[in-house]
Amino acid sequence: MSHASPQRLSASLIIARIFFVLLCLALAGLMVFHQQIPDVLGLGLVVDNLAPWAGLGIPALFLIALVLRGRSSFIGLLVPVVVWAVLFGSSFIPHTQRAPETALEVATQNVHESAGVQAARELADSGAQVITLQEIGEGQEDQISAELAKSHPYKYMVSTVGVWSAYPLKNAQPLDLGLGWNRALRVDVSTDHGDVRLYAVHAASARPTGHDERDAMLASLANYVQSDDSAKIVAAGDFNATSTDRHFAPVAQALDEAQYSEWGLAMTWPRSPFPVLGIDHVMLRGVESANLQRAEIGDSDHYALQATIDLGS
Repeated sequence: MSHASPQRLSASLIIARIFFVLLCLALAGLMVFHQQIPDVLGLGLVVDNLAPWAGLGIPALFLIALVLRGRSSFIGLLVPVVVWAVLFGSSFIPHTQRAPETALEVATQNVHESAGVQAARELADSGAQVITLQEIGEGQEDQISAELAKSHPYKYMVSTVGVWSAYPLKNAQPLDLGLGWNRALRVDVSTDHGDVRLYAVHAASARPTGHDERDAMLASLANYVQSDDSAKIVAAGDFNATSTDRHFAPVAQALDEAQYSEWGLAMTWPRSPFPVLGIDHVMLRGVESANLQRAEIGDSDHYALQATIDLGS
């Protein structure tokens, strides 16, 4: 009795599957080693900040795997899936919200010059006790202060970066962070549960054609924080860098990022047509994040962030 011989794979299908596996490995390698890609013509900047979006390649690869079939195709596909899950999965899943007994509500937004007064009003109404705004337009400082006179009577402003607080402020200091002119500040917020050192930051812009000033500011901020002996530190603002940017790494090593409490990544810019980059941050040391929300405030091109910070940690 004769038996049919197993169907042999064509050479083209074997080559296609090999190429597919290599493509899967390349995508995984891009996600793992994106910070080692040379920053030639801004390529490193682009790849760093879009690294989480590399996961969009996985559904496309899955469709190709369905066509190619074969065990090797799906095993190869598992590699970028696992890599994306390890690198970005925990940030994608909502972090548990809680209501600590000793909390400080901190909000931050780049108001894009014209939205300062409306942003201040809406953030105050949302319960923020400390509000830091960046890119405040000319003449808006007095308007914002008048708007917040009753709820947030304490303020400190440097250039286009300002802080309004329900708690007294002290030890205020302007910071240029190597930029050559002040675009950041630090101040102590005197809460009912002790002082909190606040850094309010608006880093220089980052473009593929140039981001040296931003890089210098981030490195300088990291140095300031590392040498700061304050027990409780909060740094908030527009860092013009995502958490995957290689030049944000020194800041991330010195401070912990407040964890987003919703599904997905805390993308804050641009608001239209949809956010692509999470360049606004609330960073912590000596305290813990109890909640972080993204809010569509005013008519700025940035979303606002509001963090509930556990001062008892």
